[in-house]
Amino acid sequence: MTEASNIRTLGYGITAVRADNPGALTLTGTQTYVIGNEHIVILDPGPADPVHLDRIQHVVDGRTVEAVCLTHAHSDHSAAADLATHRWAPLRASAETLSRLNLQGVPLVDEETIALSKEFTLRALNSPGHSGDHLSYFVESTRDLFTGDLVLGEGSTMIAAPDGSVRAYFQSLAKLSALQPGRLIPGHGPVVDAASERIEESRVHRLKRIEQVIMALQEGADSVESIRQAIYSDLPVSHHVAANLTIRAYLEYLAEEGHKLPILTA
Repeated sequence: MTEASNIRTLGYGITAVRADNPGALTLTGTQTYVIGNEHIVILDPGPADPVHLDRIQHVVDGRTVEAVCLTHAHSDHSAAADLATHRWAPLRASAETLSRLNLQGVPLVDEETIALSKEFTLRALNSPGHSGDHLSYFVESTRDLFTGDLVLGEGSTMIAAPDGSVRAYFQSLAKLSALQPGRLIPGHGPVVDAASERIEESRVHRLKRIEQVIMALQEGADSVESIRQAIYSDLPVSHHVAANLTIRAYLEYLAEEGHKLPILTA
C-alpha cells in the first residue's frame, strides 16, 4: 500500500512517510523521513506496522540505504527499528537510545556527520529535553533541521519527569537556534518554514508555563494535582497523567534555579 496521503515529497531529496498512528501525542501520526538521493538515510522508522514499512520500501525504491537513524527511543519512532535494520541497513542512534532499546547499532556522537553525497551531509546533534537520549539532525546544504519530538510542527512537546528536563530543553533550543535553520521538519505535525520563530515560540511557551506554576504555588497550590487544576483547568482526563509529569519537570527546573518550593502532597 502506497497511499499518496501518507507519502509526501518535501523538496529535493527528502520524502515524508506518515504512519497510521494518530493521537493526542502523535498528532496526525509519526513521520518517517527518507533523506538523500542515490544514497539515503531512513530517519525514525516508526511503529512496527508492516503497511508503514512497505510504504517506506516504496520510497526507497532500490536505492542504497546507508543507515537507519533514530531521534530517540520512544516507541512511536523506534518500534520498527529492529525490523528496519534487518531489512535495510545498520542502526545509528545515540548510545543511550541503543541501550534503552537493547539493540545493536553504531552509536552517533554529538556533531558526527553521515555523508550521503555532495548535496547531503546529515549532522547529528545531541538535543535532550523531551527525552534524555534525543538527537536532532541537520542538513548543512539545505539548512533543514529534523527535530524529532524536541519541537513539533504544532502545539508543544511533552517534557515528562524524570526523563524530560526543562533545563536541557532550553539548552537544546538555544543550540538549534544558533544553527539558523531554514526549516524545521518535526517528528509530528507539519513542516515549519519560519524555523527561528517556531523555536522562539517554543521557548516562550515554556517560560509562560513556568510562571504559571510559580503563580499557582504563590496562590496556595499544595500538590501537583492542584497546580494542574490551576493551569490546565479544562484538560481532558486522558491528559492528566502527562500534565502531572510535565509539572514535575517544571518543579525540578525551579528547584535547580534556586527557588524555594513548598513541600507538596502527593
